[in-house]
Amino acid sequence: MLGEIVIAAVILLTAGSVVKRLLDLPQPPWLIWPVLLLASAMPAYVGWQVLHPGEAVDRVEIKAVHDQVTLEVPEGYSLLVTAVLREDYDEDQPNVNTTAYALNIRGEGWSQSAHGTMRRKSAGSGPDIDLTAGEGVQESGKTRQGRWGEDLQDRVDLKGSGKITVTVTNWQGLAAEKMILEVVKGPPSDALLWSLVALVVLAGIYLEAWVGVDRVTGDLAFLSMWAVFLRDGVTPLDDFQRIGYSVLPAALLGWGVAAGVAWLAMKYVVSKEAAEAEPEPEPEPVRRPTSTTKRVRGPRKPRKPRDGA
Repeated sequence: MLGEIVIAAVILLTAGSVVKRLLDLPQPPWLIWPVLLLASAMPAYVGWQVLHPGEAVDRVEIKAVHDQVTLEVPEGYSLLVTAVLREDYDEDQPNVNTTAYALNIRGEGWSQSAHGTMRRKSAGSGPDIDLTAGEGVQESGKTRQGRWGEDLQDRVDLKGSGKITVTVTNWQGLAAEKMILEVVKGPPSDALLWSLVALVVLAGIYLEAWVGVDRVTGDLAFLSMWAVFLRDGVTPLDDFQRIGYSVLPAALLGWGVAAGVAWLAMKYVVSKEAAEAEPEPEPEPVRRPTSTTKRVRGPRKPRKPRDGA
């Protein structure tokens, strides 16, 4: 629940600051409202989708290298990999806190690989942890989300659908007793989200540079880009740690790169309009050139003597 609160708070704070600046304008442009609505809806929808993917349509277990299982995957679904941590272990054993895995996934006419590392927070507490309906892990009889520093779940975007075969090609570490593979509804594709990001950013640059809405591109770009990084980094067992991590690249690209491009576009438009508004200088009258060369006289001829002189 904390993850949903964090997402909602960030969206409300960012969109609220934009609305406050718009209300200060004498007549806000109509285009800003649908763009702001789209940019705000993107992280809200994607965040809900990755935290609540719905009921799994297929589910199997894997425990060791060379295990091979089959799953039926509908179109638009992903593979959720969840660790079930070992209950009894020796704290002095190496790799007792982690389990690294690798999977080879084959479908009809396609194949791909997936790998990751499951990590528990501490080996000293001796927790009793198990999977509970894909919604959390159970420790000492209580269901909880992943703790800070833990990584108990990964999502794999599949290249295709239909019947797939999953083979375990690597299993190292003692943290996980087994792993659960579940087929769940996947979030929107990266291609779709980046297309919407481009649309939102271009609209923001237009509004800021050509319409004159101040400092709007960075906020719109941050909200829309955050949806992309929520999609790629957050799973149902993650707490607000992963959600917080997803804010950082979105803030860098949105408030840094996109806002910088909008500022340059605004400067270009302002300088171009100033150059067009400047009156052309009147042409100077044409003056006839004057010669500064002195006329040089030749030697005087001797005067003739007069008669009788």
